[in-house]
Amino acid sequence: MQHRCVNFIYPQTGREPKWKFEQDGKAIDLCVESYLRFDNSEVILEAVIQGAGVVQFPKFIAAKAIARGDLQPILQSYATQVGLPISVLYPQKRYLCAKVRVFVEFMTELMAALKRVDIVD
Repeated sequence: MQHRCVNFIYPQTGREPKWKFEQDGKAIDLCVESYLRFDNSEVILEAVIQGAGVVQFPKFIAAKAIARGDLQPILQSYATQVGLPISVLYPQKRYLCAKVRVFVEFMTELMAALKRVDIVD
């Protein structure tokens, strides 16, 4: 709470997400006071790499920067296993359009591959 926090802001609502932590199996949601707010994850990532403060990001956004040594994970003992939900929505039909079926299969395989390399939970 005493660090300069950089946070995402939802452009539609102007709201910031709470930071999620887990301690002893119990979920903790914190409202942090943001030093900087952006509605673009790439901008946030670059700002934090340049030293603007700390951020809570999903692994898939920060993984490359961590691997390069540009970012250092902190508070890992409080990391939550709650991931971001990814959904594919399409009209319910008896027969699925080939394009939709291929896309759903692609996303399923992509998420499985990202889990294998520990980029997503």
